[in-house]
Amino acid sequence: MVKLAVQLKATLEGLTDLKPIGDNFNWLFKVRCSGCREEHPNWMGIDATETRDISGSRGEANLVWRCQLCKKESNVSFDDSFKRSSASYTAEDSEEQRFATLAVLECRGCELTEFDPKGVWSAKGAESGTAGAGVSIMEVETRISRA
Repeated sequence: MVKLAVQLKATLEGLTDLKPIGDNFNWLFKVRCSGCREEHPNWMGIDATETRDISGSRGEANLVWRCQLCKKESNVSFDDSFKRSSASYTAEDSEEQRFATLAVLECRGCELTEFDPKGVWSAKGAESGTAGAGVSIMEVETRISRA
């Protein structure tokens, strides 16, 4: 099992506390099989509120995937010990141009190679503190690193 942190860095102008809206945000990833190193050609969505049964196990995961090349089954789950609900990218992070972790995922039999931040995000006004939804982020740098 490998724990991976999903991180982002962006330039926020007049905003703070940038984060995905809701627990059912569709996190989009490129996924590669750890066995044969084949990468799935499409983006795969992972929703923290949905679980699937793992074959031959009593366990569940947020994503269960079978590699088309080697037929090995892999799975990905959000790490419940990481508090996603309070994780956000702040104005301070932006000013210092540093990465912030927004989620941690446990991967078994696969690797997450890329994160696409498409979706609905929320942020607050840096001065007013007024919350706003539907923020689209254009210029952002993402990375996935070991947690």
